[in-house]
Amino acid sequence: MTANRSAAAQKAAVTRKRRVTGQKAAKTKKRRAARREAATRKPNMGEREYQDKVKAKLERFYKGEQIEVQWYPFRGEGLRIYGPIVDVAVGPFATEQRYETRYDELLHKTRVFVERLIEKHNQNVEAEEVEQTSFDAIASFNRNARCLLCIEVEESGTRKHCLGDLVNASALGRIGLLIARSQQVLRIFVRQRVYLRYLANVGKNTFRTDNALVLTAQQFDACLSSD
Repeated sequence: MTANRSAAAQKAAVTRKRRVTGQKAAKTKKRRAARREAATRKPNMGEREYQDKVKAKLERFYKGEQIEVQWYPFRGEGLRIYGPIVDVAVGPFATEQRYETRYDELLHKTRVFVERLIEKHNQNVEAEEVEQTSFDAIASFNRNARCLLCIEVEESGTRKHCLGDLVNASALGRIGLLIARSQQVLRIFVRQRVYLRYLANVGKNTFRTDNALVLTAQQFDACLSSD
């Protein structure tokens, strides 16, 4: 009996050792693969370089319209007003007059592109059980916008910074685009949008962001590259 127990214990010890050794080998293999991937991965495009790339691609859809990188929507309004700087904006810019009808025309002219953006956004908010949006729902929202598309790109900003991006994009654009260059920022944007809608649902003071679409940079790039 004692011999049998000893043999069983030795067998169990050998099994545990093999399992631990296998786990260590798997972790080592995973670390090596991660290092190889990091060594071959292209570095993230710089912020200004990415903004310029976005502008160039947007010119295919909005040829002849104003498109600005680092746009100052309230330039000349005086020193006492907060002056946000928008990463990329598509005009015409309603700084001297309103362009409700022109924005309507441009949205319908590029409806296929806009609906691709909406589709990607809906995929991102679906996991949070957020009400999805549609072209008709956002096309008539924020009619007195300052620009057609207000695009904020974020990679590693704080939650407060991201909240400012969300408010600015929604307030200034007929459509606001929040472009997340990391999964962490994507989650922040989506959850902040959920939070603001929750406040409205329970009767609290809030800010409506119905026209704000949240996409990853990869999703946005794919939409920009589509014909």
